Amino acid sequence: MRKTIIKTKKAASPKKAKTVAKKKNLKTGKNKKPKTSKLLIYPEWTVPVHLNEKDHKNLKRFYELFIQGKFDVALSFASSLDTIVREEIPSDIWVKTGGKLTKKGKEELKNDTEKSETAPFKPVCPKDDTIAGNEEKTQQEATQRHVSANTDAKRHLYVLKNGKLQTVNGEYSNNGKEMNEAKFHTKSDLIEFILGNCKTLFGENIVLVDDTKSTNEYFPNVFLFDFNEQEKPRMYIIEINFSDDSLGLLYARVTHFIASLKNRNYQNDFLAELLKLIDADKQKKNELQARLREEQDISKLLSEMLANKPAILLVRDNENVVLNLMQAVYIETWGKMVRQIMIKKYYCGNDKIFSAKPDFADIWKNEKSRKTEIVKSTEEDHLKACSEIARNIYNEIKTALLKADNSIEFNAKKIYISVRKNKNLAFFHLRKKISLVVMCPEEDVRKQIKYHEIKSLPASVQKFWNGASCTIVIENSANIAEVINLLKKMIAKS
Repeated sequence: MRKTIIKTKKAASPKKAKTVAKKKNLKTGKNKKPKTSKLLIYPEWTVPVHLNEKDHKNLKRFYELFIQGKFDVALSFASSLDTIVREEIPSDIWVKTGGKLTKKGKEELKNDTEKSETAPFKPVCPKDDTIAGNEEKTQQEATQRHVSANTDAKRHLYVLKNGKLQTVNGEYSNNGKEMNEAKFHTKSDLIEFILGNCKTLFGENIVLVDDTKSTNEYFPNVFLFDFNEQEKPRMYIIEINFSDDSLGLLYARVTHFIASLKNRNYQNDFLAELLKLIDADKQKKNELQARLREEQDISKLLSEMLANKPAILLVRDNENVVLNLMQAVYIETWGKMVRQIMIKKYYCGNDKIFSAKPDFADIWKNEKSRKTEIVKSTEEDHLKACSEIARNIYNEIKTALLKADNSIEFNAKKIYISVRKNKNLAFFHLRKKISLVVMCPEEDVRKQIKYHEIKSLPASVQKFWNGASCTIVIENSANIAEVINLLKKMIAKS
């Protein structure tokens, strides 16, 4: 009789059986420990009064990561925050996450016992050299962002106290505290600040009509009627430009506004739309009617304003080379009809400081001073007018390129210095930092430039430069080799 052999599995050892059962339970979800929610009490430094709700959330998130022992994640997260927010983190906590301190920070850590409110110390995770290197760079950038708004005579200062914006007469007394530059978080924040403080920023003798909820891309959202000169009231279209806004859309809007103000074929339709907007706001309509002369109605007032050099007031929160370039090139339109004011935000201790450059009362003084303006016609003129950092970077790039090919030409014009070999390859705009326009498709530039900001240019601006182009922003000499290598490749192909 044939024997049937039945194979049986060898009994697993108790240790192995326990391991298998554990893995099985993990897959099925059995024996999982229920999550317990603990009430986390946040220290006072996570809700400083001079910061907003978004900043408070970011500081609380950092504290949560710190409590969980995720020091490297916490450090990376903190490095992405604004300097003014990051500085609220106590020095001892910052060090425990692997962060580095400046000399001043080390002294504060040694002397300051008030900010020692932390969770029990946990072993610091192994420090990532890359994160540490980035943090060191961030600390250097933070030091560079410490500014004193008093150093610029053309800048008009305001301080926010008890929710009200007040003009600073004379120099702002900071009592030895550093003034740190901050940012508007969103465009809405910038708009709210400008509209909410329009009388302080632009003067008491104005009427401001806004339709910021409108979705019409080609009709102005904000009008400012300036009665500071009673005999010659002036109309401004206010266009608020945030640092993240599309330059292409801004160019299209401003160009359309210029046509509406200058071209008689558009003026009637423009006035009709404006009158509708004013009629819909009874309060603003009454304010305008109160300023009418005898035998004058609002329609006639607006017609007179159109005849008295109406302008577009571009209010922005950052420096933009392209916008300055548009005014310099299109003199009869952008040059004559567009005026710019830059609004900046700072913190000094518990004070919120704002600056406007230039002051609204001075925006037409620039027109008068243009006749006596020093024209930058030589390379030396450009280098004298820019920052030392920009000057050193430019010289470093120039030296490297000439060493590789001494036939390259550097041609200085009024608003730029071009790099040329058979044709223009790049354009240096030297100021506090360098904006380098390169005659190379943006897609190709992004493949080669990894450590510098790259800004897209609208099709109209690329047409002005006579080909596919984009802008590389150079703020310091770190990783400058990648820019030099890109230019060398462009020169080799020319």
